[in-house]
Amino acid sequence: MPKEKVSFMEFLSTVSPEQHAFVETLHNKLMAQGCTLDSKEAKSGYAASYQLDKKTIMNWVFRKSGLWARIYGDNVGKYEDVIASLPDDMQNQMTASRDCKRWMDPNACSATCVKGFVYTLNGVIYKKCRNDGMLFLLTDKTVESIAALVCAEVTARKIVS
Repeated sequence: MPKEKVSFMEFLSTVSPEQHAFVETLHNKLMAQGCTLDSKEAKSGYAASYQLDKKTIMNWVFRKSGLWARIYGDNVGKYEDVIASLPDDMQNQMTASRDCKRWMDPNACSATCVKGFVYTLNGVIYKKCRNDGMLFLLTDKTVESIAALVCAEVTARKIVS
């Protein structure tokens, strides 16, 4: 049975109050850039997915530990300067995430899997899974970096399309 769609305000009502302003500001920026929002009920709360030209840019997902931003960095190679400017803990999180199986062996993952993304950081090439290669807990320390990554991806996709 498909999950029922919910409005942005319903989704926002489940976000912790101290994160409302940031989530709403980023929502408004993405909508102004031409993104669409698909939000629905999920196992652990609501899930909100932003798309540009029917391809997902990012998701907000709830976990026991809080609200997480999953960014689909399909064009990350075009904004490696943003990656290089991330705080060390976010860079470490990215580089420690699992490698993309399909980049290593095209038959290693599901045939429906879209390959992960490739970027260079500090002279090292990384090939990371798109599902957790840019997955960050929303905190006071990550808000600006999450916004920078999402906006950089939107800009890169608009240039490509």
